[in-house]
Amino acid sequence: MPKGDGFASRMGWTTKIIVLCSALGVMSGVLLAGCKVNSDDVEQWKGTVKGPTRLVAVIGSDRYSQELRTEAALAMVEMDRSDVDALALLKEALDDLRGDDAEATEAIVGGMIPRLEALLSEEPDPAASAPDPTQVRAKDAAYMVIPYAPEESRDGLIRSVVGWYSADFEGRSLAGDYSAEQVTRALGAEAAGILVDALHEKMPPQAMIKIAEIIGEDGDEDTKKRAGQRLVAIEKDMEKGAFVTWLATQIRESIEASGEKVDEARVNSLALYNRENYINQGALPAMRHLGDQQAVATRLLAIADTKPGASDAKAWVERLNARRATALNALEGHVTRAHLNRLLSIALDPSNPVEVRDYAFDRIGDIRSRAAIGRLWPLVERAGCTAASCSANDRLAKRLRWRAGELVLSLGGPSTIDTFSQRLPSATGIQYEPEELEGYATRMSQMTPPPTSTVMTLMDSQQWWNRVVALRYLERRGGEADVPAMTRLMSDEGEVSGEGWSELNPPVKTVGQVADAAIKALRTREQGDKK
Repeated sequence: MPKGDGFASRMGWTTKIIVLCSALGVMSGVLLAGCKVNSDDVEQWKGTVKGPTRLVAVIGSDRYSQELRTEAALAMVEMDRSDVDALALLKEALDDLRGDDAEATEAIVGGMIPRLEALLSEEPDPAASAPDPTQVRAKDAAYMVIPYAPEESRDGLIRSVVGWYSADFEGRSLAGDYSAEQVTRALGAEAAGILVDALHEKMPPQAMIKIAEIIGEDGDEDTKKRAGQRLVAIEKDMEKGAFVTWLATQIRESIEASGEKVDEARVNSLALYNRENYINQGALPAMRHLGDQQAVATRLLAIADTKPGASDAKAWVERLNARRATALNALEGHVTRAHLNRLLSIALDPSNPVEVRDYAFDRIGDIRSRAAIGRLWPLVERAGCTAASCSANDRLAKRLRWRAGELVLSLGGPSTIDTFSQRLPSATGIQYEPEELEGYATRMSQMTPPPTSTVMTLMDSQQWWNRVVALRYLERRGGEADVPAMTRLMSDEGEVSGEGWSELNPPVKTVGQVADAAIKALRTREQGDKK
């Protein structure tokens, strides 16, 4: 063979080797000894079109060292690319490899962990408007590889992922492909437990609420107990002067940065106002998610029971009462029979503002105890507004009568209806708004079994308001068989009395007009049911 031909032949074979090496990412199963891949190649491939595919090929081949395969996996994490989902490719590569060689998969991921944890431990940049993209990818990757990690490394990796969120929960909770809520729910009680340490009094209120919600739903009993105690401590810290001083410093620096002149009186006023926002829009709503914890329920009741002093400034009284109402609201679903007397004392205390009493009545309703009824009757029997008098006190009495009346019916059930109808006040010129009577009818209509036979007796009551309640009940729960009895009241000339009747459409002046409207509403309802 001519020398030249032999040289050309050898050159052709070398070219084939180069072509095969360059096609490494396409033919991941053909990895030739002549393909010398090193760390420089891995680094370069992070920015090339075929780089991701080549990196996947390195990860999947046992021809390369574990160190190089780990470098390739980390390169998939660190590459900043918008044209490819590198983490999805990485997961697919690890899934494929685990099917063939689980031990190699674990070794590669184990090698990734120190770098991932180092990235996640970096402090957030206070000047940055968003989390560092490399850290976000590292967080997503760390969460993604937890199932592939060596067992002894998983707990540390979980702490790193959740700890990354905790360092700046408000700014990071929604960053990346997995939110803090998704991650915590997937990882379970251990992750929820780590979030307890993220709670602190200076964090944004919404972040505090979200962490408490996650812990309340996913934490184990010990974690919930610890979180509840932490929230109580946080709320107490917010009431201290040191917290107000911190807020004042933040406000003062903000004013100075804007170029405005600092008015210390204004700074102090704003600090007190913001303190209440931290409590009422952060700590107390966060406690709502852990209200079943004894420490939390005890603290919320203590706040609700804290009355302002006689000489307290008006601004402080308003702030305190708002806090009391918020605390009672946060107790929703977390009160028991043991709390009843205390809640009744708050609800029935005339010195308490109406919004505080309203929330106390709500919590009494949550307990569902008939034991409350005896103490509610005096409110039901109060006359309130009449045609001759409707002062502010009369209006309050009317409102409380309505509130207590609905509660008595809800707690007492069908057996209470007859007594209730007799104990409603019947003073000369007594007034009842249409909404109040509809409220009573609604509570009766929600009873099980339906108390229709008992309510029908109210159709013959001497009191116009009882007849209206019966008609409104039948409008909701009656049927065509009840229409004749309702029709009999269409000629009832008994006059209704109270605010709101003239504003109905059409306006109502008599019980007969209520009967006419109730029959029409009943038939409309039944036609809708048939359809």
